Amino acid sequence: MDKERISPRQLTFLVISFTIGSWIVLPSGIEAWQNLWLIMFLSLGQGLGFAYLALLLFRRHPGKTLFEIHEIVYGPLFGKLFSLLFLWFFLQTGAGALAVFVTLLKTTVFTTTPDLALLIPWVIIVVYGCRRGIEVIARSNEPLVLATIGLIIASVFLVLNIFERENLLPLFNLPLSAVLWNSLGIAVFPFGQNVLFLMLLPKVNQPQKVMGAVFRGMVLAGLLLSLLQFLAVGVLGKVGELFVFPTYEFYRMINIGEVLTRLELIPLLNFLTMGFIKIMLCVYTMAVGTAQLFNLRAVQPLFFPLGILILLLTRQIYPSISLHLQYIKDVQPYFGLFFCLLLPLLTLGMSFLRGGPQREMAS
Repeated sequence: MDKERISPRQLTFLVISFTIGSWIVLPSGIEAWQNLWLIMFLSLGQGLGFAYLALLLFRRHPGKTLFEIHEIVYGPLFGKLFSLLFLWFFLQTGAGALAVFVTLLKTTVFTTTPDLALLIPWVIIVVYGCRRGIEVIARSNEPLVLATIGLIIASVFLVLNIFERENLLPLFNLPLSAVLWNSLGIAVFPFGQNVLFLMLLPKVNQPQKVMGAVFRGMVLAGLLLSLLQFLAVGVLGKVGELFVFPTYEFYRMINIGEVLTRLELIPLLNFLTMGFIKIMLCVYTMAVGTAQLFNLRAVQPLFFPLGILILLLTRQIYPSISLHLQYIKDVQPYFGLFFCLLLPLLTLGMSFLRGGPQREMAS
């Protein structure tokens, strides 16, 4: 598995899937509902800044994962402590996406189905995909991303008869503090979570193209999410902020000649594919990180126990959708900022202070 390689194009597609992930149905910053599609651009700029800091670490330590960089910069003991923190971050990120999956299906389609009946098959598929390796994950992801992009673009034409421009008004009706707070929330979720890719960048077969690939993926994902949010506001108006899953709700309102109606299957498919890839990448990076942390020779035996762990902790970390929403609003901006900005910035600063050889790579 150490010999596995992915191309920069596949990395771009993985970044798109991971960024879209669960945000496509459960957006953060919902308090800025009518301006959310505009704030997305400010958040994207901040997210690109976070990514640039993380990529500077990779440029200074080419061919090394985040956990290996920690040991180089902080030494074996403190390096492992920093890596353990990020293991928790990857676990919580995956558990959050899995919790959204269960809640969405239980509140829309499988209303009387027990949680475990939804979780167990999902985790089995995730574990199977991880055991096949990152090359297979990347290849499988390409058609899923293209299908998702196609469905989002097609949505523009599907809502033409119910889209109301007046619903977008008023623009810029929020105080600056609210704009900055909500933009920060979106910057860390979903954009800042891409720090996870520091565990996968050594597998890219053209390291000099890593920065461009990551940036392209984030920008494309940001544009897609902004477009989707723009359509949701135009269709639902102010009442959209009252829904837990606003994207799902606006697709339910589509009605073209009494033939194309209730197309809520579209956001379900988008989330089931993109969320599936996001959870899989979380489990995969957790396994790679655990193997490096404890000097294990193989990662494949780790996938199943880590899949069980994420299954068990999903309902413990996010016991209800109301607490999940409260966490996204009040806690996640601080929590995400710690992992997406402060820790990478500290590690980068320590790396510069310690000096050492580096190989420059073109962006």
